[in-house]
Amino acid sequence: MLLITLSFVAIAVTTTSATAMYTPTTIIHRHRHPLAMIQLRTSSVAKGNKKDYTGSKVLEEGSGDANKPPAFLQWAYSACGLAMTSAWTTIVVTTIRSNQPLGAMMPTFQHGFFARIGALSAVPLIVSSFAILASSSAKDSWKELSSPTCRRHNLALAVAGVGGALWVGFCPILTQIPGSNPLVSHQAYSGAMRTALIACYGSAAALTGSVWGRSLPENVRDNPLSWPGRIADGVSKSLVSLSPVSTDNPVNVKYAILASSFLLFTGLQLGSHPLSVIPSWTGRRLARAFPAWTLLAAVSSYDLKEAVETGKNIALAEYRTLSCGLKGFGITYLAAKAGAIFLDSSFPESYHAVNQVPAWAAAAIVIVSLTLRPDTIKNIFE
Repeated sequence: MLLITLSFVAIAVTTTSATAMYTPTTIIHRHRHPLAMIQLRTSSVAKGNKKDYTGSKVLEEGSGDANKPPAFLQWAYSACGLAMTSAWTTIVVTTIRSNQPLGAMMPTFQHGFFARIGALSAVPLIVSSFAILASSSAKDSWKELSSPTCRRHNLALAVAGVGGALWVGFCPILTQIPGSNPLVSHQAYSGAMRTALIACYGSAAALTGSVWGRSLPENVRDNPLSWPGRIADGVSKSLVSLSPVSTDNPVNVKYAILASSFLLFTGLQLGSHPLSVIPSWTGRRLARAFPAWTLLAAVSSYDLKEAVETGKNIALAEYRTLSCGLKGFGITYLAAKAGAIFLDSSFPESYHAVNQVPAWAAAAIVIVSLTLRPDTIKNIFE
């Protein structure tokens, strides 16, 4: 019932915010009516301003940083963040359990418990991403939301939202158990639950996608056909920039490794079984849903890497929030894996997929442990 309520709230605030973002806020028409232009220019010249306002720098509807983001946008980010977090938590709890499907029992209580904890390691990433966007939306202009960091996170959350909604819709196929007769799946939502989950993910995708579009330069924003090319250019630029600028800077190296590794994990999970269980260890239950969160972790890592390389202070609130999100992910993930290895009596016999790729599983644990490394360590070669 709570999830259904959250889905309605998320849809309502997303619709309100999207409408407010694209509502005209200035009296000058975007097509620059000649009389309005003459009046503006005459008024400006009378005040001693010699600038020609008939050029491309004229203040117009929705241009650049001239307008303040809608006041409701901050609340919309909070509502959608809560909705997405609740949707993922619901999926984890209802999918990783005994009798899912009927007769499929967890070998021990610890097996299911630590699997759920490991999957919920995504929550700090979701919370930190929505937190920086909500904070940026409270500023006096669109400058913060138009920054590369916010644009990347809006786009990553939009992808996560669309991916999550698709997973809910097609989970009977994505979680199908090969060899079962008749064919059964680990999960198959229906009715109000299915609608609520899709609504939670969809509203988050709609909000973040809308803000991303609104944050673009006006000439790009007015030409949606150019958006795919812009996204492709940005992704390509990021891919060729994954290596650290300074190998002598341990923090730069740390985030470069994390960004590259999380991107690799995302690709592995979209591939074939059993490699798709890395790093989630959730078998066929959530292996196709977890890539959304490793992609989000890759974006956070890349943003912190870029901040270090450009000389920004990563102790600032924005970067500290992202860093805490990654640390939260790492602590939760590693605690779950430690519990599975040392406290679950069914390990390793019941971890069939992980047993087939032990080297990858160990490598994932080592790499995720880098999230716990402090950002304040000085250059080791100084």
